[in-house]
Amino acid sequence: MAPKDKVLGIIFPNSHDEAIPELTSIRTMASVPFGGRYRMIDFTLSGLVAAGVANICVVPRTSYVSLMDHVGSGKEWDLARKRGGLKIFPPYGEAGTKSGKGKLGALSSIVSYIESSACEYVVLSDCGIACAIDYDDLIGKHIESNADITIVYNDDTIDETAKTDNVTLDVRNGKVCEILVNDVSDKVRHCGMWVYVINKDLLVNAIYDCDAKGLKDFERDVLQAAVGRLNVKGYEYTGYAKRITNLKSFYDANLALCDRETLTQLFKVYPIHTKVRDDAPVRYAIGSTVKNTIAADGCFIEGSVEGSVLFRGVKVGKGATVKNCVLMQDVVVEDGAVLENVICDKSAVVTKEQKLVGASTHPVYIEKRAKV
Repeated sequence: MAPKDKVLGIIFPNSHDEAIPELTSIRTMASVPFGGRYRMIDFTLSGLVAAGVANICVVPRTSYVSLMDHVGSGKEWDLARKRGGLKIFPPYGEAGTKSGKGKLGALSSIVSYIESSACEYVVLSDCGIACAIDYDDLIGKHIESNADITIVYNDDTIDETAKTDNVTLDVRNGKVCEILVNDVSDKVRHCGMWVYVINKDLLVNAIYDCDAKGLKDFERDVLQAAVGRLNVKGYEYTGYAKRITNLKSFYDANLALCDRETLTQLFKVYPIHTKVRDDAPVRYAIGSTVKNTIAADGCFIEGSVEGSVLFRGVKVGKGATVKNCVLMQDVVVEDGAVLENVICDKSAVVTKEQKLVGASTHPVYIEKRAKV
C-alpha cells in the first residue's frame, strides 16, 4: 500500500481543449459532460480519491467558471477538508504569478506550493480520457520499482484526425526506452494516457530548469529528456479507455456506454462521484418508447428514444423521435421533432416538427442555449 499522505495529485483541466473546440469554447476539457451525468474530471478525481490521495490540486488556465461550479469545495469526492483536500489554482491567483501554456506553464505557476508540500510523489493527470485507472496500484508500482518517472500507457491507435498532442512509447521489460510525440500511425501501439507519477524533488528541479532555459513542453522537454538518463518506467493500463480527441470521438465514446458490458467496464473498478443535482427520477409518459438508452434523473420522455444518452433534465416531447443522439443537460426536444446522429449542448431547444439528421461519421452539433 502506497503512503497516500506522501502523494500530491495535480490535474490539468485545460489540456486538450483544442481537441473539441465546439465544446470547450465555453468550458475546459475537464468540465465536458460525459455519460449522462458526469464530467470528464470526475474520472480522475474519483480514481485518486479511491486510492486514498487526499491532497489534490486543479490548475486551470481559461474558461474555468463551469469547472469551479462543478467541483466546488470537493464535497462530493470527500475533499472538503481542513488539511489537504481539493485546491483550485486559477491563473494570476497570486502576485507575480506567471500563466504559461501547457503543463509546464501550469506547474511553474504553483511550483512554490509543490516545493513546500510534504509529498514525496506527484501524480500528474489530464482529463482527456474516460477511464478507471487503479491509482493505488500505479503509485505502489512506481515506488516498488524505484522509478523516477512512471508513464501510464495502453495499447491503442491514434486517430490521424486527432487535434491534440499524443505520446507513444517504446517499453521493454517495463522500462521506457523511447518517447515519440505526435508520431501518427494506424497501428496499435503503446499510447501514453497523459498520466504520470514523478518524484517531487525531480519535478521541482525540472520546473526550475525549464523556466531558466525557456522550455515550455512537458512531454518533450521533461519526459523525452529523461529517457536514458533516469529510471523511466511504463505502467500498462488494460481496462476501459476512450480518448476524446475530436467531436466524433466524444460522440462515439458516449454512445458506446449504451452497451451494458462497456458501461460495466468503466464503472466496476470504483465509484465515480459527481456533483449532485436533486432531480426526480426519469418519467416515462404513456405511449413513450425507450430502447438501449441512458437517461439520467430529471428526464421526461413522451416520445421515442433509441440508442441515445440523455443528460439530466432532458425533455422529449410527444411524437418526437430521438435516435443515436447525445443530449446534454436540460435540452428540450419539442413535439414532433426528429433527431438522428445529433449532439445538443446544454439547454438547447429543438422546436416543434424540426428535423435534424446527421451522419454517424459527422454528427450535427447544436451549441449551448441555441434554439433551432
